[in-house]
Amino acid sequence: MAALTLSRVARQLTCTATAAVLASECAHWLASKRHLPPDPPLEGPCALVVLGYPSRRDGRLHPVQKWRTQLAARAWPALGAERVVFSGGPSHGRPPEALVMAAHAQRLGVPENAVATETRATSTWENVAFSQPLVDEYPRLAIVSDPLHAARARRYLWQQSPGLASRLVSAGEYRFLDHCWLKLLSAVYELYLALAPGRRERIGTGAIAPPAGKTRRSARAALAFWRV
Repeated sequence: MAALTLSRVARQLTCTATAAVLASECAHWLASKRHLPPDPPLEGPCALVVLGYPSRRDGRLHPVQKWRTQLAARAWPALGAERVVFSGGPSHGRPPEALVMAAHAQRLGVPENAVATETRATSTWENVAFSQPLVDEYPRLAIVSDPLHAARARRYLWQQSPGLASRLVSAGEYRFLDHCWLKLLSAVYELYLALAPGRRERIGTGAIAPPAGKTRRSARAALAFWRV
């Protein structure tokens, strides 16, 4: 009897985990298509903006940093990018996120002369705001992160600089079941941002302030999560 109960619990847990992963995959796939212009530019030099993430406490690469850097290393030749901007400042006394990720990108084959860093940003809103001067001259621009996070950053760019946002192209960041456990964590966090009352992006000197009242607090927020 105990064995049957354990087997039933194991099946239920497996079904729940599978459903959560598939829901996350669906959300990320949908997000990968969001906030791109209807007619993205097809030609011209391209720049990438890679969104940062804090290192481990001992300064080593975090798995999220590795993943985002891998996505950048994959998008760089695919888009023929001429500049790869890593954005992210120091966090809790750790090295600047941008520097740690840029060093890893060079180990993955991204040329040093193509790499630029922005080391002031402390949030996604600031990643987008502070990176703009480094990519403004390029006719094509891709934002690199997991699909849900990248979609949110693209939405911020439309709010901050619609002209630059009209140059957005896809970084090709979505692949089915690629880093699915990290995507699941990202989906939980993005859902939290949609639902959490009063949650706002931090802004620093020189950043454009987020629009007032952007936090949503209703059942619609959960639906909005799926369309980022």
